[in-house]
Amino acid sequence: MKLFGTYLTVAAGQTQPAMESSYIAAVYEHNLITNPDPRVLVSRQAALQHMQKNLDIYEVQTAQAAQEGAQILVFPEDGLHGFNFTRTSIVGYLETNPDPQQESWNPCTEPEKHNNTEVLQRLSCMAHRNNIYIVANVPDRQPCPLSTDPTSSCPSDGRWQFNTNIACRSDGLLVARYHKYNLFPEESFDTPPQPEIITFDTPFAGKFGLLICFDIVFYKPTIALVEKGVRQLIFPTAWFNTLPLLDSVQYL
Repeated sequence: MKLFGTYLTVAAGQTQPAMESSYIAAVYEHNLITNPDPRVLVSRQAALQHMQKNLDIYEVQTAQAAQEGAQILVFPEDGLHGFNFTRTSIVGYLETNPDPQQESWNPCTEPEKHNNTEVLQRLSCMAHRNNIYIVANVPDRQPCPLSTDPTSSCPSDGRWQFNTNIACRSDGLLVARYHKYNLFPEESFDTPPQPEIITFDTPFAGKFGLLICFDIVFYKPTIALVEKGVRQLIFPTAWFNTLPLLDSVQYL
C-alpha cells in the first residue's frame, strides 16, 4: 500500500508576503510496512518494533530530501502504523503528544521530559540532524478531560484517541499538533469535540496550516484556515479512489 504526503499552496485572495523568493518543499510517497493483523492487540514493544521499521525508511528519505535542498518534508497519513485497527487494537501504537501551544518542548534534546514518546523523539531528531522541518502523522492518545476542551464529554473508556499530525522545526522543536476532525470513518479514532485551526510559522515561507486527508472536502478546518489568511496547506493523506466524487486526481 502506497500512501501520500501532500502539500498545497492556495492561490486565492490576498497572498501572504514572501519570506524568501522561493523555497523547496518535499513530499514522500511511502510503501508502507503494515501490521498483518491490525485487529489484534499487541504490546507496546511490538507496536514500537513495527513503527521503527517505517521510521527507518523515513530516516533515509529525510536525509535524501535534505541533501536535495528541501526545507520542509511531509510524510503521509498512517505511514508509521497503518490502518484497519479497532479502538482497542491500536492502543500499543498510541503516544501522548503534548500541545506545543501550551508548552515548549524539543523531543530530541529533552527526551526525558515526556515518557513513552519514542516515535515523536525520533521524528524530532530527524528534523534536528538534517536541519529540515518535518510534518508526520501519528496515532495520539490524550487523557480526559482534554486540556484544550475541559468541558467536553469523555469517551466511555476514559481516553481520547486521535488521528494526528505533528510538525517539528528544523532544530527538532515541536511546533504544531493537529487532530483530524473529519474521519472517513476510522473506528480506532475519536472526532475532536471542536475542529482545530492549527498553523505553524517558518522563516522561509511564513505560515502553514495543517489538515488530514478527508478534511480537504469540508469547510472546517480547510476553508476556515484560508479565511484566516493561511495560503499554504499541508495535508498528509492515505487516499484511495472512490468514484464519482473522490478520485485522487481531483484533490492531489
